[in-house]
Amino acid sequence: MYRNATALIMTSILAGCASTDAEVTKSNAANTRLPYPSQILVYDFAISPSEVSPDSIAAGRLSGAGDDPYETAEREYLERQVAAIVADGVASELRELGLPATRWRGAPPAGTNIYAIEGQFLTIDEGNALRRMIIGFGAGGTEVRTLVQAYYISGGRKSLLGEAEVSAESSNKPGLAATIPVGAAVTSVGTAAAVQSGIGVISEMNTDVQEGAEDTAEAIVELLKPRMEDHGWIDD
Repeated sequence: MYRNATALIMTSILAGCASTDAEVTKSNAANTRLPYPSQILVYDFAISPSEVSPDSIAAGRLSGAGDDPYETAEREYLERQVAAIVADGVASELRELGLPATRWRGAPPAGTNIYAIEGQFLTIDEGNALRRMIIGFGAGGTEVRTLVQAYYISGGRKSLLGEAEVSAESSNKPGLAATIPVGAAVTSVGTAAAVQSGIGVISEMNTDVQEGAEDTAEAIVELLKPRMEDHGWIDD
């Protein structure tokens, strides 16, 4: 899918994630060191099918995933807050490691040695075979997974470096997979019921969900660190 020759000579940033018990779903492995980044762009993770970039490696296999039938404007607002916390957290964690990371929207800037981190929140609904996968925090779902992809950008084109999945088993800090078991990024069980029935006004997420979003960001960076050490970007 990605024909940029650079991808063929690069070691995946995410290829070393197995030691964290995360599942690496795709990688392009080679022995050449990746150049130090001029920028690392961290995009907000997708919360609906329309937000999955058409040039994302995930677009094809998530093409059958549905939108949340219980979505409301209030829930979307809260889900975007979660996405913002994760993106800000990943960028902040990378900057603490001394790397030039920033939360980003839109087309990448001109330049060389640019990397991008993208992802999608995916709800698994075990009880509905027709809508088993929902992109976002589906109110009827039983599990939330966070997919994350790393790309190298050259000449405006993205080359996949690797993809991994952060779930409850991926880290000692399980993040959103544990804190949103039914996709209710809300303040109480009562409010969650209102969300599922399409009524009620949601004003804030609960503390567990916020901490889960922060822990998800930390888990993503933990997945990246071994390869960044291998490439000499950070000290081990």
